[in-house]
Amino acid sequence: MRENLDPKTRLMDGNDMFRRLADPDLLTRLTKAHEPFIAILTCSDARVDPAKVFNLSLGDAFVVRTAGNTASDPSVLGSLEYAVDCLEVKALLVLGHTECGAVKATYECADPGNLDGALKDIECAKSKLDIADAKDHALVAESNVRLQLRKLGDTSTIIRDAMTRGELVMFGAVLDIGTGAVKFI
Repeated sequence: MRENLDPKTRLMDGNDMFRRLADPDLLTRLTKAHEPFIAILTCSDARVDPAKVFNLSLGDAFVVRTAGNTASDPSVLGSLEYAVDCLEVKALLVLGHTECGAVKATYECADPGNLDGALKDIECAKSKLDIADAKDHALVAESNVRLQLRKLGDTSTIIRDAMTRGELVMFGAVLDIGTGAVKFI
């Protein structure tokens, strides 16, 4: 149930609670070093929060969020390359999810506007499935995760070289919104 507070007040109250509950030693350590163990490319969907889904703490993950968890925008690729090259993350996860609005938009012929690249990626992922499977939104979301993994390995020398040297592992997963279960692929 949504609170009847205005958005700014809701955020201020949330920050007050965070500050009361946060471990001051952890916050002090985080001011000295930024050392996430994983980079996560995931969807902007408010129902997908990697910190909650994987019970992560502050500083554990470098998270890049974009509609449809796609790497079609150069700033997304650059952000992930930064995590691999500068922060030396050891793993990169592409996390998709069921009930994805970007996947649904490809079926509804929605005007993509500035989401054109993301929706083209999802259409490409859909085209890699047989006709029956291409009608299943969850299978399209999974196919899109696989496509993004290939895209990251194919288009980024930084990511590909780190994998070749054994310094980075890359894998995908799909979160089931209805159950909270993550299927690693």
